[in-house]
Amino acid sequence: MPPPPAAPPLYYYPAAAAPLGPSPGLRPFLIVVLAVDTILCGLIAFGGTLGVIGGANDAGAIALWLAFVALFALAVAALVGVLVRAKWARWASIAAGVAVSLTCIGLVIGIPIIVAGARAPLAKPATSA
Repeated sequence: MPPPPAAPPLYYYPAAAAPLGPSPGLRPFLIVVLAVDTILCGLIAFGGTLGVIGGANDAGAIALWLAFVALFALAVAALVGVLVRAKWARWASIAAGVAVSLTCIGLVIGIPIIVAGARAPLAKPATSA
């Protein structure tokens, strides 16, 4: 009778972790996703504005309208920050992603904004002299 197979060793060497540095293609993607977020939040805020003007003056309608106006303003600020490569653009884009993730369908847009905002190279490129 052959001997039983040897037990596997109790140790292993994990693979080296991939570096999570800036990814050059994510800035245009971030701009597109923030533009979509801005358009959607702007349309909802505009609809809320029409509703409030039309007579929906209860506290719930006004609170929902103000929430979408705030989401729209945050998305615009993040989009402008990414376009001009401001130092605060990374934090604004992550905040816009988190804020839009709190809405019903916002995770579809919010998660790509958060990931791209965290990994996109948003600093101004170095100029060669």
